[in-house]
Amino acid sequence: MKSMIELNKQIIRMKFPWNLWVGLLAMVNMVGGLVYIQTAEGQMALAALMVAFLVMWGIYAKKGFVRLLGMGHLIAWPPIMIWYTHVLSMGKAEGAFQYWLMAMLTVNGISLVIDLVDVVRYSTGERHPVS
Repeated sequence: MKSMIELNKQIIRMKFPWNLWVGLLAMVNMVGGLVYIQTAEGQMALAALMVAFLVMWGIYAKKGFVRLLGMGHLIAWPPIMIWYTHVLSMGKAEGAFQYWLMAMLTVNGISLVIDLVDVVRYSTGERHPVS
């Protein structure tokens, strides 16, 4: 069975600019989640990262480093994005916390588009490992 460490190595080895994109995505989600861990939103960000990674690891263990890995984000991001949109629309966030929620919506929204394209590409026959 392929390990979580092997999956992380594959992610780190992604070609430019994808390696930077993954770093930005991880930074906004993980660092923000840790900074705001005392809030439900920070805890949700970290939980969503765990769910996404566990789904991705399960896929990686069975299929390798393929476009289907995007399913992890397609499962994990929508619930937090709906919640964060609600929090912002209710005016319950201000200052740096508000900007972090907006950054989360932005980067995770872009991620969802990229991942949806990848999953569609996989489902239409592009099943070879990606580099």
